Amino acid sequence: MKTYKLYPAAALVGGAAAAAVRLAQNRTGFEAATGLPVSGNLWARLLVAILVLLGAGFFLLTRRIPYKADDPSAAFGESFSSTSAALVSITLAGAALIGVAGVWETAAGMGFLSDGTTVPDRLHTILGLMTLLTAAALFPAVAGCRRSGAHEAAPAVRRPIQGVFLLVPVVFCVIRLVVTYREDSIDPSLSAYYVELLALVFLTLSLYRLSSFAFGAGDSRRFIFYAMGAVVLCAAVLTDPLPVYTKLYFAGGALLLLGFLLLRLDRLPQKR
Repeated sequence: MKTYKLYPAAALVGGAAAAAVRLAQNRTGFEAATGLPVSGNLWARLLVAILVLLGAGFFLLTRRIPYKADDPSAAFGESFSSTSAALVSITLAGAALIGVAGVWETAAGMGFLSDGTTVPDRLHTILGLMTLLTAAALFPAVAGCRRSGAHEAAPAVRRPIQGVFLLVPVVFCVIRLVVTYREDSIDPSLSAYYVELLALVFLTLSLYRLSSFAFGAGDSRRFIFYAMGAVVLCAAVLTDPLPVYTKLYFAGGALLLLGFLLLRLDRLPQKR
């Protein structure tokens, strides 16, 4: 993966920059009394410029990936497997955080936990359960990415990852996107919530492209582009005034996709 180390580095640096600018915008870009955006706020304009530049840069970077880097006959585990426990651990940590977010939101929806931002209701209970199912559907895929090294005993034969399980996170992410838009769209200030919506869009597209590898239709260029964008946008969302479980969900999504990004890059043919 050494020849592709620029990709995760660009995503992490871009995410840090976007998060810093978004934090500055949240502190200075909205009226304290009304919550409406301050006209001509420098940080708001800078954030848009950074996201556009990062999008263009990521697009150009992914053009460097060989067009025929994907083998349609390769199983999902072969496309993302690695002998590195660290890479698998990053992905596993992301799935675990999503699971914690699901438990927290379910408990908040049922009235057992509260951070002062969520009123107990059935909708958040359902969303929390869907988040839990998302984590449960992702764990087998993450576990299937661990490959024994030369010094280890030969692993037992594993069953192929069922693509239908990888579609579960995609469906639930779309539902969360619709619910989030319904709740946030009553706010007249688009700049207050557009980053969260974009993060959910890129999470959905990344998970969809991830699932395509289980159906023999993987496209590394598109997956890597969407995954890098999702990492940046999820990092920016973490600075928004959102419930704790929502931040955990986006933090888990960023770690999950960063892990799968590193795993896929590790399996790409090395440049000469």
